[in-house]
Amino acid sequence: MRYLLKAPCLILSSLALSLSAQVLAQDLTHPRDMKISKSEFKRPDPAKYQVSLDNGLVAYVANEDQVPLVSLSAFIRAGKIDGHKEGAAEALAEAFLSGPKTMSSTAFKAALKRMTAEYSVTLHNKWIEINLNVPAEDLEEAFELFSTTVISPNITEANIKAAAEKATKDIKVDKNGVIIDGSSSVAVSKFHDIILKGNILGKKLVSSDFEDLSTHDVENFYTAYVVTGNMTIAVSGDINEKAIRKKLKAQFSSLINNTPPDRRNVPTIRRQKNKYHYFPADKLQTWLVIGHPLAPVAFKDETAFEVMNYILAGGHFWTRMFIETRDKYGLTNDASGYIEDQWDGSGSYSFHSSSRHDVTKQLYDNIMGVIYEIQKELVSDEELMIAHNALADGVYEMKFKDGNATARSFAIEKLRYGNHDHSKSYPARVRSVTKKDVLRVANEYLHPDAFQVIIVGEHINLQ
Repeated sequence: MRYLLKAPCLILSSLALSLSAQVLAQDLTHPRDMKISKSEFKRPDPAKYQVSLDNGLVAYVANEDQVPLVSLSAFIRAGKIDGHKEGAAEALAEAFLSGPKTMSSTAFKAALKRMTAEYSVTLHNKWIEINLNVPAEDLEEAFELFSTTVISPNITEANIKAAAEKATKDIKVDKNGVIIDGSSSVAVSKFHDIILKGNILGKKLVSSDFEDLSTHDVENFYTAYVVTGNMTIAVSGDINEKAIRKKLKAQFSSLINNTPPDRRNVPTIRRQKNKYHYFPADKLQTWLVIGHPLAPVAFKDETAFEVMNYILAGGHFWTRMFIETRDKYGLTNDASGYIEDQWDGSGSYSFHSSSRHDVTKQLYDNIMGVIYEIQKELVSDEELMIAHNALADGVYEMKFKDGNATARSFAIEKLRYGNHDHSKSYPARVRSVTKKDVLRVANEYLHPDAFQVIIVGEHINLQ
């Protein structure tokens, strides 16, 4: 669930690359002809960016003065599955969205608009992310608003009411039950509803779940989960690093250093027998989501699975799925694979695509064909080389491409793993993945007989 306040300008964007610049600069016709020198990139030292407060809070500060903008982010390990009261996380997200206790929500929104800031609060199943992007000239006011909001959000009955309205909002349909706005987001939402049914991760809140929720309950949720050991901060952009470090210590020293409650024991999402789910929509194209729950991937398999996905459907021009759906047959503009929500337990693996109604069946068949193929035989030397170099060099480097990316990457890594060993060892782990590893994880973690197939658009018989 995403909550957003956006003023009219200034959106920070990120660039996605699949290969390093040294690869892209070459005029090559076949992967085996590539001559790629080993990347000289060295991951930045996290100690250079880290600020550790006496109360246990860890933040990351990075100067990036190419553009006169500043990015402030807080990452909190507290999501929809946490707490003892349903709806508390949703209401807290609304409280963060409405600003600090020291000012009204209206005044907070007016301040953001005056600064031409972008402010968002994103509530995930297992964590909350707060982001504020502003012009550098407004840093003083923005930092004050950001810090006071995180430290003392404006928890009110209005927050609870707004959270209830958003949580229970349904996809719009016409009188005949046809989805009015058929889109990829609708297809993904239906996919999650289906695979998560009956699991705590997928519980759908209704209005009655919020009736007994009080501001006291939300405050208790905040006190329990928004503690220094359960949160990280990232500050980056056109800043004075020394001054920001002082501000962090001055503003966030009041946060409590408590151990958060144990996370709920989330059961593994169970796979279901393969089924087709049709949802009529009034669009000129059909949206497809094909996938199933993904059992917790063992650490030893985590990187091999990522390499497998990069080869199969990793969202670039050389994936098997891209070649077999777009390059050869022009069936779609994109067909990509997504690994979702693997924090603290099981998530999902799915393929997303869209097409004209008349070629949806062929698109589906081609997608399934490349999935079966990667389970039957070893990938080629060329495919493995491309994946190794792209992930260990290009994609890896992009996580630290500038100060903004570096601060965020370290903050998220610290929150998730507790240290920075994961990113340090990543390139070596990628290059150690073999063709046999790719074949093994494709068979161990992909189960086409359990795929749930979501069709949003015109009715198509895919069986």
